[in-house]
Amino acid sequence: MIYNFLKSTTLKLLMLVCTVLGTLIVSALLFYSQIEQLKKQIDNIYFGNLIPIIKLQIISDNFQEIAACRKIKYNCEFKKEQEIILQEWDYYYKSYKNEDEKIVVDTINNEILQSFKDNKYNLFINILKRVDFLIKYETQQAFKQRKAFLDDYEQMKNYLFYNIVLILFLSFVIIAYIIYQVIKKDRQLTVLNKKYKIDSITDSMTKLYNRKYFDTIFDNMPFISNANNWKCAFIMVDIDYFKQYNDTYGHDLGDVTLKKVATNLKEYFNKKYEFVFRLGGEEFGVILFDTDINTLENCLKDMNRRIVELQIEHKNSKILDIVSISMGAIIYEPNSYISANKLYKFADECLYKSKENGRNQYHIYNKGNE
Repeated sequence: MIYNFLKSTTLKLLMLVCTVLGTLIVSALLFYSQIEQLKKQIDNIYFGNLIPIIKLQIISDNFQEIAACRKIKYNCEFKKEQEIILQEWDYYYKSYKNEDEKIVVDTINNEILQSFKDNKYNLFINILKRVDFLIKYETQQAFKQRKAFLDDYEQMKNYLFYNIVLILFLSFVIIAYIIYQVIKKDRQLTVLNKKYKIDSITDSMTKLYNRKYFDTIFDNMPFISNANNWKCAFIMVDIDYFKQYNDTYGHDLGDVTLKKVATNLKEYFNKKYEFVFRLGGEEFGVILFDTDINTLENCLKDMNRRIVELQIEHKNSKILDIVSISMGAIIYEPNSYISANKLYKFADECLYKSKENGRNQYHIYNKGNE
């Protein structure tokens, strides 16, 4: 049961759905993770580079106010500016710095604290220069970070593109394989259905069309003839003294003979709109669409000759020492509106006349002579 499920179309379709969903989920997760990484980098650029510059600019502006005041007079009230500077500097000072940066910033930190103690103009000017230096330095770092970000962004974009292409390719391969398996299964079913359909209309022994299919075609023969304005012919074929053949040679050889006669009929009537049937026992039927009396008569002559030429021994035949056939035929004229039952009856009567007249011959129905 498990093995059948593993081989089933249902499982393949489930795999197809899961593959599509899996592809969408993996692509979404991959995209989301990279977007998150991108967000962090943007945050680092903004808070790691832009904010320090803003802080340093505020510090620089306040130092300029103090220096401007101090240049004019010694006693300046800069308590408010000092609080702002110390607050902004504390934020900047505590942010991440590498070892080299730390040395520079520690020096400037001491100088800032000392400048408020000494209250000297030249110290404030010096601090302004040092802060301007830091602003320039942070600006350079921002440009470097931006360049690094753009490089990372390009790599990330390529990474996303190639990974999504790979995922889509693998998904396509899996989906194509599943579709191939489904199509293969469908073709197998089509072949089986076709075989079943052929088997359902074919006689198993002779491989001719069977009686059931004959009834379908023969019942519709008048309608087809009327619709296309075709003359159509029906031929009944019977192997002469076949019962005696079976009694003499046995049913196995009788079956072999049936197959030989059937094969001969099928090989001869092999054109479009020509159908050969096994009606039952040693009796066969032939339906010819779009024919005429001359063609029909030539066919009947050829069939008598061809079966005799098979040279199948039949020592208990009362006419020849080989197998032969008798035939009865009728032409249906379009729009004559003779029923299929009557056509069959007239052809059977013609077959009977062929047998009455000595067999190994044919008789064609002629309304005027019947």
